[in-house]
Amino acid sequence: MRSKAQLLTTVGIIFLVIGVSFMAGTVYRSSITTGASLGFEAIPYNQTVEYRSVMTYALSPRDLSMELTTNATVDLYLLDSEGIKLWRSEGTIKPIWVAKDAATQTFLVPIPSRDNYGFLFFSTNNSTATVIDNLRIRLFGYERDLLWFSLTFIAIGSVITATSRIMLLKGNKKAVSQQKRNLGVLPKDTLSNPPQPKINLNKPKPTNQLRKLLAWELEEYLAFPIIEVVILIAIFTVLTPTIIETSATRSYSNLLSGIQTIFLFLIFVAGALFCHSYAGSLSKGETKLILSYPVQRSHLFLAKFTALFTVLFAVYAGVFALQIYLLTLSPFEPLFYASLLFVALQLLLVCTISTALSVVTKNEMLSILVSALMLFGIENIAARVSLVSFTGRFTTGFAFVSQQVHGVLPRAGVLAAPPMGDALLSVLVTIGISAFLFVFSYIYYTRKMEID
Repeated sequence: MRSKAQLLTTVGIIFLVIGVSFMAGTVYRSSITTGASLGFEAIPYNQTVEYRSVMTYALSPRDLSMELTTNATVDLYLLDSEGIKLWRSEGTIKPIWVAKDAATQTFLVPIPSRDNYGFLFFSTNNSTATVIDNLRIRLFGYERDLLWFSLTFIAIGSVITATSRIMLLKGNKKAVSQQKRNLGVLPKDTLSNPPQPKINLNKPKPTNQLRKLLAWELEEYLAFPIIEVVILIAIFTVLTPTIIETSATRSYSNLLSGIQTIFLFLIFVAGALFCHSYAGSLSKGETKLILSYPVQRSHLFLAKFTALFTVLFAVYAGVFALQIYLLTLSPFEPLFYASLLFVALQLLLVCTISTALSVVTKNEMLSILVSALMLFGIENIAARVSLVSFTGRFTTGFAFVSQQVHGVLPRAGVLAAPPMGDALLSVLVTIGISAFLFVFSYIYYTRKMEID
């Protein structure tokens, strides 16, 4: 096992990678301009009592560009959550930003914090006739909260890494001085005939053996640069899709979007790592070397699968949780956990497919190519119309949960909510195929596979 200093070094590097990845993702997102067109009717001032409704949108701390198109002058007010409540309850306007006698023009408003904001419009001529206008809002610029988040992780990572290096230097100096003292006090015959280490030839208990193999596999995957590459790709998978943060329905649609990038992450990262773990170890002779010790095949198989699946899911689940903050969702939002469930099931499917191909072919590159081509082929052929594809299963399950929980469909392209049978089938099909492939791989690896 690693020393405390080495463990701190690993933790520090992970923090640095997270910080740099978030900063790069934030820079990328700052170059994306997202927008939405809003239609509204300007309210005459003499009808404020009758009209207490206000268009409410969830906005993040970014720069907001408002392009107003109107056939008459209007007064434009931007309300925060407190101002929205005050307007609805008392009819009092308490804006955080206002534009008087605005015509067709563009306004730039900095959004100070993450909150619900409301747009309120009044026609300035006090006419009872409504004035039809259009407002297009665009979010752009650095996301300041993500930028501070990345800088914080970089600072923490730098401190931890520097501390670990100091501990390593002190430990090395202490070890050298201790060796010198030992050489000075030991008798000559002891130096010429050093004591032999005691070797325990007893077969370890099965539970201890499995636990040690699991710890060894986890230590291997947490070593540089495997975990850092996985974190980097996972962060970019979440941050790169375009997000339009203007309403609750938009948040659900944004949560559904980005499926293709998730699919690519699962195929290339999970598939490649599992193929490397099984087929790579077989082709390089590592498996044969390990099994030359009193190690059971079943324990080695389970340790590899459990450790790698746990690392991949923990990394992606932690990064995917960022969607709660980006989309201003509640931490208890059922759609978030439904999305995480479907991604976990797809990860399990990709892992079992890669494992089965690896133990059969015993060739790392061949198993990676075959698993990628198979999954891409199924996705392109079946597309969205079949539960065979990841996109089809994800869309079906997500739309069903959205309809049941919120009574709305996640986006306009989904015409109707799927029946419960299709939603359950989307889950059971994935679990059934994964279970079959896992059992097949386990039996073949432990009983049939020949190790050259």
